[in-house]
Amino acid sequence: MGVRALLAGAAGHSMTVLPAAGATLTNAGASADGGKENIGSATSNTFTMTEIMTCTETVAVPLISPPGTSPNDGLQTDAGPMISITNISMPPSWTVPATSKTESLSGIGTAANNTSAGTFTIFPDVKLTITGPISAVVLGVGTSVTTATITGPVTELDDWVVPWTPSDAPPLFDGSDFGKARSSGYGNTKVGGPGIFYITFTLKFYLNDFLDGPSPIAPQELDFKIGVINNYDNDKDKYMTAYEKAYSSLTKVPELSEWQT
Repeated sequence: MGVRALLAGAAGHSMTVLPAAGATLTNAGASADGGKENIGSATSNTFTMTEIMTCTETVAVPLISPPGTSPNDGLQTDAGPMISITNISMPPSWTVPATSKTESLSGIGTAANNTSAGTFTIFPDVKLTITGPISAVVLGVGTSVTTATITGPVTELDDWVVPWTPSDAPPLFDGSDFGKARSSGYGNTKVGGPGIFYITFTLKFYLNDFLDGPSPIAPQELDFKIGVINNYDNDKDKYMTAYEKAYSSLTKVPELSEWQT
């Protein structure tokens, strides 16, 4: 017996998606709101999704015998449910209330737009793993399921979200910008930062092409968010390293008129 999903039997195919709507994903770790940044090369702080993500294709094109003609000949099977990550974004900027300065943010990678199962990076080092389709369609009846899981250690934001550096803009000579600049300041609610740094991504749930044409079932695209919680234990060390790099070669204390504002 051959295997096929024919458009003649498309009315017997349906697709269901979990979750049914976009959401901010819940972390199974210490904080349900998101994953905390690791310090340096540590990997102990992770984001591990608690939600269940599936794309399920249900096939109901049963064998009718006799006459057993197509598509009710028992050969109809699933087209194949798929989950694809089609977009990734993060906050492009924010204005620091304490300084009224707008900080630009960048560094997120490109969505994989995958057409098959595999493991794909959402942000360093948190990954989306797609498994399936796993089919249990027999004689034109049954389901096929593709599953998505998300987990991984959360890399220090300043290692991939562009922070200030001496090559960009040196830290202020009096140190007054500590905890206010770029990604670390974004997470610092004491200076008016929004708090949790959210990564937004889009998942497309759809059925693969049938044997004789594209699936007539409309895909669903849902937006999800993952929170990253700032780890302030590491901010001071990074700030001091950048500060020393910027000012260690000076032969005199800068005049007030030379201070960066």
